[in-house]
Amino acid sequence: MPALLSFEDAERRGTRVYIDAHPQTSIQPGEVPNTSIVNSPDGKRFVVVGDYRDVQLKIQAASAQGHESGEAPRKNTSIS
Repeated sequence: MPALLSFEDAERRGTRVYIDAHPQTSIQPGEVPNTSIVNSPDGKRFVVVGDYRDVQLKIQAASAQGHESGEAPRKNTSIS
C-alpha cells in the first residue's frame, strides 16, 4: 500500500489533505509564504501549509522508503 502523507490544507485551515508518496509528485512554492503547491501524477493539485523544500523532502523520503522496502505498488520507470 502506498504511503499517504498528511498535510494541512492551506486553502481551508484546520483541514487535512492526504497525498500519496509518489516519486513523480512535483512540489513548488505557493503564492503565500510557507505554503507549497503539490501536483500529483494523476492530476490532483493541493495547496498545503509548509515550506516547499520540507514538503518535497517528506514526499521523496516516504517514496524512497516504499521502494527500498518493496512495499511500493509501482516499479521505478525512467522519465525520458
